[in-house]
Amino acid sequence: MQINNTVVVDRGNRPNVSQRIGLRAFFINDGAYVDPYEISSVQLFKRSATLTPNTVLDSENLVSATPLMTFAASGATQTTDDNFDTSNYVPSVTASGIYKIRTGDYAVVLDQTLALSGYDYNTSTEVAASSLSAVDDYVDMWTVKLAEASKYQVFTNRFRLEEDTFFVFTEPLLLTTSHKLLNTKVRLGEKIDIKVATEVGLGNRDVTTELHDIFKDSTIVSAMMEIKKVPQEHNYDGPFTVSSFANSSGHWSDNPHAVDAAAYVQVTSDNTIIMNWDTTRIKTLDAFDQGDFGSLTGTYSVQVQYTLLNQTIISPLFYLTVS
Repeated sequence: MQINNTVVVDRGNRPNVSQRIGLRAFFINDGAYVDPYEISSVQLFKRSATLTPNTVLDSENLVSATPLMTFAASGATQTTDDNFDTSNYVPSVTASGIYKIRTGDYAVVLDQTLALSGYDYNTSTEVAASSLSAVDDYVDMWTVKLAEASKYQVFTNRFRLEEDTFFVFTEPLLLTTSHKLLNTKVRLGEKIDIKVATEVGLGNRDVTTELHDIFKDSTIVSAMMEIKKVPQEHNYDGPFTVSSFANSSGHWSDNPHAVDAAAYVQVTSDNTIIMNWDTTRIKTLDAFDQGDFGSLTGTYSVQVQYTLLNQTIISPLFYLTVS
């Protein structure tokens, strides 16, 4: 994923002890992504230090111990504050903020490429991310107020830092890829995740099981997706680009009426590429306004593009039906 055009590794993608890691938290209520009213802090501990809750929590079930690293949005706690905007993220030793990726989707960046530090307001001490330089299991504890009238509570997530993503091989890797579109039918008016499953394989004979396992987890970066309308009527030109590769490589926008708002592409830990597609915005295209587009329903093509080591991979065209 990217935060303000900076690539970070998701927690599920075998993050390394020396990488820039995005620790995300998704907040969901009644089946919808929602923004909590406040996020006070995000604090990191070794998982082994949190097996007994009272070692890190006080009588109010709030974090009271000194963390290995802490993040806060520059003194702000309400998620409507501009300090949560991803435009504030620029990699530096003081980049210890909390960033809103989109509604209900927040992240902090554990930057292991720099001497990152943060200030723990609970204990009035400065902490350094260098404490997380060892291979181990860790937790990130989010202190959150879900609504204005509610009390603070702590949500705990897990992640693991690895070091086996570094390896040396004696010949070029023979990478193979295969793809499958998981959506074949979409209803007009839906806002839905278009999912393309991707399998990455190695054709070298002398590849160990451990190396295969690394490539089973996400190795895809800079993923993009393009959707086009395939005209069925002979009197229409085409195909018409509904969402371009370039459009999907930018920053996601919460504004559903922003015609130039970039789509939001994600890659899961099993190399599935996902883009959220709002079919209600098809009619905002210039081609539709000019009467050249034809019916909004019909056949659309889907194609993904991404970087895999030193290669740029473009998938075959897949087709889905909008009814």
